Order: sequence, then structure tokens, then C-alpha cells
Amino acid sequence: MHMNAACHRRELLRIGALSLLGLPAARQAHAARSHFEPRAKRCLFILLQGGPSHLDLWDPKPEAPQEVRGPFSSIATNLPGLRFGELLPATARVVEHLAVIRSMEHRFTNHIAGTYITLTGSEDQPDRDREAAAEDFPGPGAVMNYLRTEPSSIPTSVSLPNWLSIPGPSNRMPGQYGGFLGGVRDPFLIAGDPHRQDFRPLSLHLPEEVPSHRMGRRWSLLRQFDAGAGWIERENLATHDHLWESAYELLSDPRVRKAVDLEEEKESVRERYGMTRVGQSLLLARRLLEVGVRFVAYNAFNQEWDTHGNLEKRYQQIVPPLDQAYAALIEDLAERCMLDETLVVNTGEFGRTPVVNQQAGRDHWPSAYSTVLAGGGVAGGAVWGASDQRGAYVARDGVAPSDVLATMWHLLGIDPETELRDRLDRPQFLSRGRVLHELI
Repeated sequence: MHMNAACHRRELLRIGALSLLGLPAARQAHAARSHFEPRAKRCLFILLQGGPSHLDLWDPKPEAPQEVRGPFSSIATNLPGLRFGELLPATARVVEHLAVIRSMEHRFTNHIAGTYITLTGSEDQPDRDREAAAEDFPGPGAVMNYLRTEPSSIPTSVSLPNWLSIPGPSNRMPGQYGGFLGGVRDPFLIAGDPHRQDFRPLSLHLPEEVPSHRMGRRWSLLRQFDAGAGWIERENLATHDHLWESAYELLSDPRVRKAVDLEEEKESVRERYGMTRVGQSLLLARRLLEVGVRFVAYNAFNQEWDTHGNLEKRYQQIVPPLDQAYAALIEDLAERCMLDETLVVNTGEFGRTPVVNQQAGRDHWPSAYSTVLAGGGVAGGAVWGASDQRGAYVARDGVAPSDVLATMWHLLGIDPETELRDRLDRPQFLSRGRVLHELI
């Protein structure tokens, strides 16, 4: 990895001060609580929806029986003693920036319930398929919109390249929308496959016959029209206005228009991330964060990581593009001196069973899985917690999704005990999780 001199000096100081190998965890946690100043200005939340296998990626068990190890071997990383699955060679080389949590756990085996707790920390839900509802706890992007204090022509929260959904049982998966904060708080969606040559998101170009000053006049007229449309239900009108406003911001702000135009990026950089859906999506996310978007959600396509059968072939298809893109993202952020102020969360909604099934796949398993954090004040080159010898249950230092979210909010300088007000004006804590000071 190549960093400029200023980044390199900062990295050496960070490693010297925060390495988990240098101080006992309790002393580090105390120091973090006593002297903490939030560094993260922005966050990228990567959700590998469907449930990636911790045993084949972040937490391999090379000494376990074959039915536990699965079809892949493990490889060494740049951190002595830490091994990843063999399909993650690029990520293994950037491990000095990563904090791997190997002791995630919750009780939900359903994709939708697992996704909801991952994005909200809420356990107040059934363990079954359902649609998003108005009383849901809001997702992180919606919370960021709610807490936004200053007007800006740059959207606060963006989701890409699609909403999370499962064809059939849920086309509106809960946890990613405004919930009880209202649809007006929904993140703005940039839809489409960024690696396709015909990728032209709504925000990419103004029509040639409509210069920006005419677009501004049209926007003003539209707002006046809406103000007089009293027959429209108030919240629907507010949501409608929010969507129009977000689209107008994207259309009118040259910084955002340039950020979403991937043809503006050097071809070498695009190839570094990989000319794939995940590669170009993470590059697009970096470009949006760079111009001032505070929260970007990358949503893996409909249950992409749900591998009940033929896991070996499926992972040979989907893991290498992720490995390339994720490692490129981490390196790119570091080289641009952005990583220290950008928190990257990489997780699924649960892991996979510790024994390969009769279809040569693995099934849903929330009792032990992994989440990886990077940047934003997280101590890199760290491992927290452990699963047992079969990767079946947490052996020590269990972490709930609410703990990851509390840590995320803390790193972003937002008190996890911030009160949100639901539709009945009842107070709700932003997070009831524990901040993982040991990783800060």
C-alpha cells in the first residue's frame, strides 16, 4: 500500500498508540472512554445480505473436521496468528486496518428478522418474513437524516445499488427506511448496476434543454404547487417533497453529479476495484463520501450470500469480486487520508451452520458469526472475541448487533442514548447496545 507522507506518519502514530497488542484491553477501554474524541465524519455500511459464512471467510477452523472446515482452506494474513479463508487474499494483505469481531450473536434465523436487528438493534419483532411497517425502528440512514441540523445541497444518506429485498415475501425489507420517523427520512436510493455501461442514475445529467437556473425555477414552482395541495395527506406530501428535493439536489449540485459519474474516475482506479457490481458500487460509495455524503449503505443484491447448497461453486463466483473491491476500498481510503475519518462496517445478518449440509451448503446460523470494522477511529490489526472450535457458539466476549450500532454511533460522535421521538411522541433510545471501547 502506498500512502503519502502525512498519512504514513499519522498511521505510525496510530499504530503505536492504539495497537491492541501493546495494552491490556481493560486499560485501552478506560483510556478510550476517558479521552475519546470522535474521528468518524462518515460511514459506509456494507451489508452482505443473505448470511455470509464466517467459517469460510473471517473465522476459519483449520484444525476442525472436514465437515466443519468446508471446501476451502485458510491462508495467513499480515497479522501473525490471524487466518482468513483462502478466497480473501487481498483482504488478508490489509488486515492492519481491520478489527475482526468473531463473537457476533443473536437469536433470529429469518433473513428479514436478522436484517432488521442488524440495522436497528431491535429485538422487538417476530422471527419470520414481513414487510416494512410504519412503526418499525428507523434504519441508520434515516436516523442520520433525522439528526441532520444544517441544510445542504448534498444528501446526508444514500443507499445503493438497490433496496434490500427478498423477491416474494418482502419487497420492502424493514430496517432500512424511516420507520416511525416517517418516510420523509428515507435515504435516497441510487439504483442500478454501476458496472454496466448503460448505468445512468437519475442524478447523472440534467436534460440538455434544461439549464440549472431553469431547473431551479421549476423546483420553486413545484414547491408552490405542493403548498396548495391541501387534499394530500400530510406525511405523504412531506415524503413526496423529500424525494423531489433529494432528486433536485442530486441533479443541481455539480459535486454530486460528478461523484456519481464513474466515467470521471481514472480507468486504473475502476479496474483496481473490479469491473463488477460490488466493485463499482464500493467505488461509487467512496466518491459519494468524498464529496460530503455522511452515510452510504451498500446493499448486496437479493440474498446474494444465501448458500444452502453448492457453497463451493457459489463462493468461487461471489467472494473474489468482494475481496478485490473491499481491499481496494480500504487501501484507497488510506491513501487518500480518508480512512481515519471514515468508518467502514462489513457484516451479514447472521452466519452459516458449522456443519456442511447434504446439499454441500450451509444453513442460517445466528449463534456465532463475524463482523469486520475499519477506519473511523477503530484500532486496526485487532481481533475481538472468539467462537468455539467448531464456529458454532461464542466462546468469549459476545457481541450483539446493537453493540456494533452503539459503537458506530459513538465513533460518529452521536450519543447512543440520543432520544428519538416516534409518531406518538414517545421517546426511544437510539441504541441500547454497549460501545466496544476495546476496539477504539
